Amino acid sequence: MLFTRGWGAARRRHNPGWDSYGVGPETDPQTISQGCLSVWIAKTRKWCWMFLHILLLVWLGNLILAVVGWPMSTSRRKILLMASAGAFGCSAAAIAGVVAFVAVGEARYANRMYPGVRVDGEDFGGLTLLEARARMEDRWGAFAASPVVFRLGQRLWEPAGREIGVEVDYQIPLAAAYAWGRRGGWGIRLGEQRRTLDVAKEWRTSVTFDPHVFMDYVERLIAEISYPAINASLRIQNQGGRRQVAVVPARAGREFIPVDFMAIMSRTFDTPQRLLIELEARTISAEVATTVVTSVAETARKLITGHIELMAPGHRWSVARETLATDMEIVGSVAAPEIRMNLSYGAFEPVAREIASTVRVSAVEPKIRVDRDGSIVPLIEGTPGRMIDTEGLWTRVREAFDSGSSLVNVPIVLLKPEITQLGKEKLQFDNMISEGVSLYWGSSENRIHNIDVGSRLIDGTVVPPGETFSFNATVGPVTERAGFVEGLVIAPDRTEPGVGGGICQVSTTLFRAVFWAGLPINERWQHVYRVGYYELGSSNPPGFDAAIWQPAQDLTFTNDTPHHIYIKRVFDPEEEALTFRLMGPSIGREVELDAWQSEEIEPPPMRVEPTTELPAGEIEKTDGAVPGLKTIVHRKVLINGRVLFKDNFLSSFVPWPERWVVGQAEDGSFDPTAIPGYVSPEAHGEGASSTTDAAES
Repeated sequence: MLFTRGWGAARRRHNPGWDSYGVGPETDPQTISQGCLSVWIAKTRKWCWMFLHILLLVWLGNLILAVVGWPMSTSRRKILLMASAGAFGCSAAAIAGVVAFVAVGEARYANRMYPGVRVDGEDFGGLTLLEARARMEDRWGAFAASPVVFRLGQRLWEPAGREIGVEVDYQIPLAAAYAWGRRGGWGIRLGEQRRTLDVAKEWRTSVTFDPHVFMDYVERLIAEISYPAINASLRIQNQGGRRQVAVVPARAGREFIPVDFMAIMSRTFDTPQRLLIELEARTISAEVATTVVTSVAETARKLITGHIELMAPGHRWSVARETLATDMEIVGSVAAPEIRMNLSYGAFEPVAREIASTVRVSAVEPKIRVDRDGSIVPLIEGTPGRMIDTEGLWTRVREAFDSGSSLVNVPIVLLKPEITQLGKEKLQFDNMISEGVSLYWGSSENRIHNIDVGSRLIDGTVVPPGETFSFNATVGPVTERAGFVEGLVIAPDRTEPGVGGGICQVSTTLFRAVFWAGLPINERWQHVYRVGYYELGSSNPPGFDAAIWQPAQDLTFTNDTPHHIYIKRVFDPEEEALTFRLMGPSIGREVELDAWQSEEIEPPPMRVEPTTELPAGEIEKTDGAVPGLKTIVHRKVLINGRVLFKDNFLSSFVPWPERWVVGQAEDGSFDPTAIPGYVSPEAHGEGASSTTDAAES
């Protein structure tokens, strides 16, 4: 201990930097002893190196003089050789001592930094790596955690270094300082240790700065500091179940005063001293003060109080003002402020719908037909309708709200029948949509007459958009009063005389016109058996017909276009042809027909009946034999190449026998043998038949 104190006192007298080795007046004795020993070993190693160099130089000098042969006596040469040998021995001993001493020093600094190693101007010689790191953490830790402090008034922001782009690295310089004297072979290591005994080796802590990260943080900080001024305003809010006007007071804003941050951050961070940046901001006054809004608040309260009455002939509605207002704003100058109310149509819409539903009356379209000269002839006069002008009503409600008025007359618009608003250029009754044709070759005069009468009743009919056409309703009852005469009609089980025979030629022709127009056909009936008239022509397959039987069977179709359709007939007695044409604007539909039919079914044997309407023995043929057949007429309707819809028209024609009537005698007997081709029932294995099946119309 005496040695330590004396050495320490002497060292402090001759070296003012003694405290840099960790020894001071208040240091405990054990630490003082370790510090003194570290200094003594370091300096002794230096002196040993110097002494070894001197011995080597002396030995080499004597050896050169003795060997080279400097002019001298033999005895003197022997003396030099003996001296050289002695010097060599001393050198060897000295080298051994130095090596032993160096080994002691290496062991002493096995896990400590060598003397003369400095980091950030502080001597770290004799410290372990953990001790050095602890010292650097004490030195730089607080700075690394928060290198910069921003201050605005009494408020502080202390961001971490990574938030503002400041990174502190003392690990790399510590590692380099610890590696000093430990790299390479013995020569390099001893050389590095020797150099720091004379001149200290310095390493510095690395502090890097990323201005982009820093400015990103600054922008967020400015956004937090700055906020706009808020003008005073009026707000509608619910209070106690009622909507009231409330004053929202003005609030001053704050604006950041720019600072040259990059100039401040240009300083060198060579010491762990935190940087303080003073921030400044100015106050921004609101443009509309609370006193200005308070002065117009009472006017706003009056505007949302009370009701607006809506008047229409025979009706009255009421809507509360407070339900219409959503919010408001102050407009005009500060000296003369005004209120602009924002109203909600959504709150008014239920009332508007109720008014529209109550007031609306649809226009009644007149029933019309087209005369033969092309002029439009009204059958039933139409009546105008009415509806409200919803947009005009809302405009009147807004005006009444702003002016404080409490009464609004509902604006009503008259609706004219659509047909009265269409001219010839829109009706386009000169444009053909489709046509249907049938032939009646070989028909009787009465049948031709009925075809003419029935088709004339259809001619000129106009089918409005969306309406359904009924053949029976349009033609009316088929009676003599309507101009029809007696012909042959197909009853459910026989062909018999009846008024209107041939009317199915008219329905079949119209069916074909509607078929080719691509309009939806709602009701269509087949005939009981195949009628030859309806298979005349190359484009009319079996089953391409339509039967009617009043009142049970009808032909109906719907005009599903947005246009009026005019039905025009062409009756040609010379060609014995009937044509119906559907006229109106083009509807752009294409129609494809595909027909299928089964194998024919043989007709049953001839049927013969007695009659009192013919003289006894006289015969008359009423029906020809017709094979039975099943058919399907398939229709595909397209628009611009895309299928609009498909439908099928099925027919199952029964096989129809040949039928004759024979005049019977007074006793009721009759002789059928006069009928050509007659075969008795016994030959067919059947009993006599006294009835026949249906016939033709």
